[in-house]
Amino acid sequence: MLLHPSNFKPSTSPGTDAGGMAEELSSRFECLHEDLVCRGLPDNEARTEVARIAAREVWDGFALQLRRHRAAAGRQMDANVLAVALTSIQGMTLALLRHQGDLAYASRAVSTALRRLQYNSGLLDRLHPHGSPAFKDAALILHSVEAFLRRIPGASGNGGP
Repeated sequence: MLLHPSNFKPSTSPGTDAGGMAEELSSRFECLHEDLVCRGLPDNEARTEVARIAAREVWDGFALQLRRHRAAAGRQMDANVLAVALTSIQGMTLALLRHQGDLAYASRAVSTALRRLQYNSGLLDRLHPHGSPAFKDAALILHSVEAFLRRIPGASGNGGP
């Protein structure tokens, strides 16, 4: 009975607005990057710091939802789904913190977390067929972080200080 779709209450669904959300994230990452560079961080360190901040937000979002679901009666399956999501991205924030400024390492860490998230999402879809918006939102954020890390520094036209 826990697997019945009527027991699932999605928080938000990206739906057809995924392109708009991706553009918004891209703009947000660029602004944050510019702010960090203006505060004195070298370009590569600022890029990995933006990735770390985004990864931390994904982690915090999953953790907050997990706490809510564990506290709510009858929401254990949703809590289990979110616990799997957290393990999917477990090492990403720490890896980004340990290798500040290493864009290649940051890209690999984000890509690995995204692959784990997608793999676990696929497995969970078999048990929880209506899908989880949390996984879709996190995947969109991680795709945006990947794209941000792949951009050539200085190609945004923001010039030097």
